Amino acid sequence: MKSFITFIERFRLTTKLIVGFSTGMVIALLIGLNALSSLSRLEAEMESMYENDLMGISYIKDANLDLIYMSRAMRHMLIAQDDATRDASLATIKRSREKLMSDLAEARKRMYRAQTIARYEQFQKELNKALEAIEQAVGMIQREKMQASAAAQFITSKEFGTIIAAADGGLHELTEIKSKAADTSLEQTRTNAAQTRKVAIALLVTGIALAGILGILIGLSIQRPNDRLRQSVEDLAAGKVDAPIPHKNYPNEIGVMARAIGVLQDIYRQANEQHWVKSHVAEISSLLQQAEDFRSFAQMTVSHIAPIVGAGHGAFYVADAHGRFTLQASYGYRERKHLSNSFAVGEGLVGQCAMEKSSIVLTAPKDYIRINSGLGEGPPASIIVQPIIRGDQVFGVLEMASFQIFTDREKAVMDALLPTLATTMEILDRNLKTKELLTATQEQAERMEKQAAQLEEQQVEMEAQQAELLETENWFRSIIESAPDGMLVADAHGRILLANPSIETIFGYGPGDMIDGSIEQLVPDTVRSTHAAKRVSFMMDNRNRVLGENGKVMGLRRDGGLVPLVISLSHLPPRGTRGKCVSVSVRKIEI
Repeated sequence: MKSFITFIERFRLTTKLIVGFSTGMVIALLIGLNALSSLSRLEAEMESMYENDLMGISYIKDANLDLIYMSRAMRHMLIAQDDATRDASLATIKRSREKLMSDLAEARKRMYRAQTIARYEQFQKELNKALEAIEQAVGMIQREKMQASAAAQFITSKEFGTIIAAADGGLHELTEIKSKAADTSLEQTRTNAAQTRKVAIALLVTGIALAGILGILIGLSIQRPNDRLRQSVEDLAAGKVDAPIPHKNYPNEIGVMARAIGVLQDIYRQANEQHWVKSHVAEISSLLQQAEDFRSFAQMTVSHIAPIVGAGHGAFYVADAHGRFTLQASYGYRERKHLSNSFAVGEGLVGQCAMEKSSIVLTAPKDYIRINSGLGEGPPASIIVQPIIRGDQVFGVLEMASFQIFTDREKAVMDALLPTLATTMEILDRNLKTKELLTATQEQAERMEKQAAQLEEQQVEMEAQQAELLETENWFRSIIESAPDGMLVADAHGRILLANPSIETIFGYGPGDMIDGSIEQLVPDTVRSTHAAKRVSFMMDNRNRVLGENGKVMGLRRDGGLVPLVISLSHLPPRGTRGKCVSVSVRKIEI
């Protein structure tokens, strides 16, 4: 039964309804055909009983009446007083005989039972004797006419009465036989009708039972798959995204619904996996914000990723300033003497991953690392090495190993973490550099603050020195201005910085006109072209000189005149912003 229900579950709903409706129609048709057949049979039996038995009885009774009419007409003929009455009675006898023969012929047609036929043949002999006796009596009456003593004696004789009585009794027996046959046929018809009623009731009950059973089966074939699909939907709503969806191979509406639920399950599974991935990425990202350096960042990363992806081994390599990737943190890792903790680009799987900037996945590697625990150790089934890239820069390499093959969901969470790790490492690198810069800036600010304090002290000292220098300068200026000889001060470029009244008088200038002028304006045109070189040579010589003692040194006055001079040149030390200067003492030679 269960296999049959499973079989009809695969049918389309329309097919099930058509089968159920068709079965009901077939059952109704069978019941109707049986009823029609029974009615037809009953009708045929009733018609046969009417045609053979009842009509036969009717004809036999008519024949009996005809025989009675013949006997009555023969007696009327016997007692008739005239020929007309006798002829009428004779005509009645002839008609009754013809009618008797006709009724017997019709009755014979309706006799089919052997008993009836045998009795009819016996009656036929008795009837022939009766007819012969009647004909004999009629002949005697016709011969005797009004004197019918012999005919009367014959008619009233015991022999004649016996013959007529035998014929009449035969007709009565035939009637009785036909009546019993009719009763038998009626009883048989009633029996057949009762049997037909039972068969109809049985068919009806059987049809109702079959229809009920078929309806239940069809209902179960619809309800059971729907219940299973409903349970699948409830499981899906409860978060059981890996629960199997039944009936996806059914070629009917159930199969369509199951495949649609399967599509929803795939979408929900993808959404659930995305939610799982995003929730773990968000959790790890928020934890990584607390890292203060790359070592703590790397340790947080492997410590949280490894349990999520089911890894028994993990390592985090961070790029240093020299382009090497150094192990900063590990998970379930045991150091080995023959294994390096630092790799250059292209060196080992770590360096190869950094060079290609793409993930490397190994399945069941031989002679590789072994995952250790307190209970034992064993080789990994899968190893994945992933670069942490931001733009074109590789910040680090993450390596994970597991006893089992990494699933798509576990790979997805690692792939989703890589951009977050790269961004966080870039920010952490900037923060560390900013922190270093801030520390250096703070140290520099402290140094500058100390230097500012020193500069402030120096400024105070310089202001005091400048005040002293100004006082000294004013004192020297007063000395220079009151000196009888002409005096001026020029810098290394020959610009006149100071001139006293005596020298202004010697060269014919007004008060202050010589200030900021060039020393070459006081030199005659004949030696002016070489004077600049001589001035530079003097500044570099660092020795004082006296010129014009022989009276050969001439000075150029403002009005163009020449005046003989004795000149003393003395070096002055640099002061403040002023560089090296020259003190020039000029005395006019009187001729």
